[in-house]
Amino acid sequence: MLSYPVLAGIGILLGISLAGPPGPVTAIMVQRSLKSALMGVAVGFGAMTADFILMVLVTTFGSVINLKSFDMYIYILGAVFFLYLAFIIARAGESSVKSGKSGSGYVAGLTIGLVNPMQIAWWFTAGLSVLQKFGFMTIIFLFVGIVIWVIFLAELVNRASLRYEREVVLGVKIFSISALAVFGALFLILGITQIFHIVL
Repeated sequence: MLSYPVLAGIGILLGISLAGPPGPVTAIMVQRSLKSALMGVAVGFGAMTADFILMVLVTTFGSVINLKSFDMYIYILGAVFFLYLAFIIARAGESSVKSGKSGSGYVAGLTIGLVNPMQIAWWFTAGLSVLQKFGFMTIIFLFVGIVIWVIFLAELVNRASLRYEREVVLGVKIFSISALAVFGALFLILGITQIFHIVL
């Protein structure tokens, strides 16, 4: 059995690896952090709540739920939501992007997390494996890792926006639209592929 410090380290690294890669949650979190670090953290904590809900589902039904049977609905729902967010941010002027009007903080993060195919798939595959291999100690520190990353990223973006406001606002707008559009299009293609697979 691994020692507690090792399990804690594994959990924190897993949490950062789960929350760190660019994706829909990061896109909205970065965009909301322009107004204040607290708003960015709220998005991150909303997504983390979704992680907690998914963890409960995994521990309760992980061994019996066939996620493949829900793939089509998960992909289509996620794609529509992400493309909608990309459209809203694209339409917003620079002042609106800075004010964070295209997001809704905690609720936005929670909603994105619950319809994000990547997040759902992670918990029902890698997350389930982590639970079975390392136990709840590692999962607890996984959430610690998510908190560390959320606070770090929100502070970094907010401080950068205070110093280089115009450049950061433009960069965040491009990044947010691109990330949401790319993942939205990807999930839409995957969802349509699933539909054709079922039909054929």
